[in-house]
Amino acid sequence: MKTNKRILSAVAVSVAAAFGPAPAQAAQFSNIYVFGDSLSDAGYYRGFLASLGLPAAQMGRFSTNPGPMWAEIMGQYYLGAPVRPSNAGGTDYAQGGARVALVPGITPQGQAERPISTQVTEYLSAHGNTADPTALYTMWGGANDFFVNTSLLQAGQITPAQLQANMLAAATAEVQQVGRLFQAGARHVMLFINFDPAMTPAASTLDAATRAAFTQLAVGVSTTMLTGLASNGLRVIPVDLFSLFNEIRANPTAFGLANASGFACGPFPPFTTSSSALFCLVGQNVAPGAENSLLWADPSGHLTTAGNRIVSQFALSLIEGPYNYSALAEVPLRTRQLHIAGVSDGLANARYSDVGRFSVFASGGGGDFDVDSGPGNVGVSNSLEAYTVGFTVRPSEGLTLGGAIGQTRSRGSFGSGAGDFRTREDILSLFGSIKHGGFHGNAVLSIADIDFTDLQRNIQLGALARTATASAGGSNASAFVSGGYDFNLGRVQIGPLVAFTSQDVDVNGFDESGAGSANLRISAQKRKSEVLSLGARAAMDFGRWTPWVRVTVDEEMRDDARMITAMPLTVAATGSSYDVPAYRIDSSFTTVAVGVRGIITPRIAMSGSYYNVTGRSGTSEWGAGAVLSVKF
Repeated sequence: MKTNKRILSAVAVSVAAAFGPAPAQAAQFSNIYVFGDSLSDAGYYRGFLASLGLPAAQMGRFSTNPGPMWAEIMGQYYLGAPVRPSNAGGTDYAQGGARVALVPGITPQGQAERPISTQVTEYLSAHGNTADPTALYTMWGGANDFFVNTSLLQAGQITPAQLQANMLAAATAEVQQVGRLFQAGARHVMLFINFDPAMTPAASTLDAATRAAFTQLAVGVSTTMLTGLASNGLRVIPVDLFSLFNEIRANPTAFGLANASGFACGPFPPFTTSSSALFCLVGQNVAPGAENSLLWADPSGHLTTAGNRIVSQFALSLIEGPYNYSALAEVPLRTRQLHIAGVSDGLANARYSDVGRFSVFASGGGGDFDVDSGPGNVGVSNSLEAYTVGFTVRPSEGLTLGGAIGQTRSRGSFGSGAGDFRTREDILSLFGSIKHGGFHGNAVLSIADIDFTDLQRNIQLGALARTATASAGGSNASAFVSGGYDFNLGRVQIGPLVAFTSQDVDVNGFDESGAGSANLRISAQKRKSEVLSLGARAAMDFGRWTPWVRVTVDEEMRDDARMITAMPLTVAATGSSYDVPAYRIDSSFTTVAVGVRGIITPRIAMSGSYYNVTGRSGTSEWGAGAVLSVKF
């Protein structure tokens, strides 16, 4: 009796530990490194402004200060803090006035000339010529190459043909800088495709033919850049601002903007008597609230706080969309767990049947699978259901065989209102169990088709809320085997067990619709899972009813990092697909299950069970179900 108490006490301690709290989910990227010009500069010139006696702490951005730049917003989202300029110990190497690879740029007089090529060199030199493969890199350049060359054209120093050649050379140079990052080990590089320069306030004074030529030049630069990347095998995350800003130009009020032609910054004498984003504070705006109601900060095309916000939201959607969709391959693993639990309980009830006779059973269950939110992760919650009908037959005292059909469903939603989805699985299973003395073993083989329906991804762009919709198919093939040995200690049976679960989930690719420039093509994804479980189980026989408990320590053997591939539909013709990290859940965890089975009448048996999965950082999972069996 003392031995039994020690056993039950140990089980209770294991259960208590298994239900303990888990830490939050990790962020997707280890850091963010930014390369570019004034459109990405988070404050490189603050020292310069301080030397002029200006309130540098509030200024330094080429925007409607003190509003954040898009890069700062992304830093806050993924890292929990805005990126800082590199000359202040930060990771934003961008400098206002920088060109892609050439000097002179258009930096303030007396300031360093740091084209993007130099910025990349500075980063690599500071990191042993090795790029962190888990970091996110962003690059946005070419605007100053355009300004310098168009100024030369207007001064008669170059021809239109030379302008085009110089800009295409700048695009090629930007591809080369991206290549340097990949060669050093980078895996996630976000490259910005510039908006149409003909839509900036400064271009409004030009004739229609010149504006049209600028637009065509921008298209040529983008095409050269994307085809150059493809030919060199460089798979970047392409931020197609050209398409996005065309939508803003067509309907600015939908994005919460008064117009897409005016600018917010007023003069800041004596440093500037015209509008300049570097010398722009909210108090000097042309109208109260202009930083949030206009797209442009100044005529040359710098963005307001509202403009930077829209750019950051658009860029984030290119990563967060595929990342959230990667959860589609995780959910079938959990619904299959519910199905296997129902089948296993049906097998256990079959022990009450006579040899040579068969029984039928029906099971139903439900549960939850949730991933907590955290930096760079909005989280996901899933409500799970499983229904199964099957039969069992006992050819001999120690052998039980059977088959079942089932259906599982899930209703999922991403956190922060990011979207929703549903799954439906139609399952066919064959199974069996053996028992000889104290030895016992089970096996369940299942195949299923999966429908992923009502896929909705919500994208916020300023005041505009867009919803991308899609549907997809898929499949899941699984095998579950378990075995163990029970020792009889009076009414108590207790002993070790081992189990192995293999699953192979496929999610077909799909195209989104309904979200304009934010629509994505999501490629097919696979999720392979092989879980080894070691533990013990105990049961106590009370005659008609037998309560039981099972505790296992589980290890996911297929713990390799998984990527999900996407492509903006606006650049699908160039084949510009990219990879982002998928959900990655801890490989070690603990499963605690409790239940009871028994006889209601001589022909009817019933069982119920509950399991809880813990120990995976930032996730929670549980399931419960009941089985009714009738013997014939």
